[in-house]
Amino acid sequence: MFKKILTATDGSDHGTKAVELASELAAKYGAKLVLVHVLQHGRVPESVQKMLEAEHLIESRQPQYPQVAHIAGGLVTAMGTGAQASDASYRVFEALGDHMLETAKQVARDHGVKDIRKVIEDGDPAQRILACADRENADLVVVGSRGLSDLKGMLMGSVSHKLIQLAKCTCIAVK
Repeated sequence: MFKKILTATDGSDHGTKAVELASELAAKYGAKLVLVHVLQHGRVPESVQKMLEAEHLIESRQPQYPQVAHIAGGLVTAMGTGAQASDASYRVFEALGDHMLETAKQVARDHGVKDIRKVIEDGDPAQRILACADRENADLVVVGSRGLSDLKGMLMGSVSHKLIQLAKCTCIAVK
């Protein structure tokens, strides 16, 4: 029924559940699985910050990345100015995204999925996920119903709502 399933994760509980469901479906149908993470710039949620520290991707007082001063109060503070600060922040978020995708890939392997591809995107989450689904010719998109930015989603419309409305293929929002 499904040949290629795309799932997006942001590290939230609902994103993790989406990866699990997508992995179960991919294993059942022998489908390829595309794991997507859209980089989130700016605020790092406390739960994600703790995960970064636990995985030794960052240290709260002496970061692994020399140009990043610290992650305090959920905000990335980069040393330097302009492009240098932007590059340092980008590397932190890229490392976080790659870690999330590696974790998701292991979940998929544990479910028996054999063909797995990881994709990191940058930009508006809904637009980037839709573009990736089109580019990958996905038959199914599986996403969490709520991600890390619950308040913004309630005010402006959630990523999952936009995907359900605009995706060219079947879309499942997992609670």
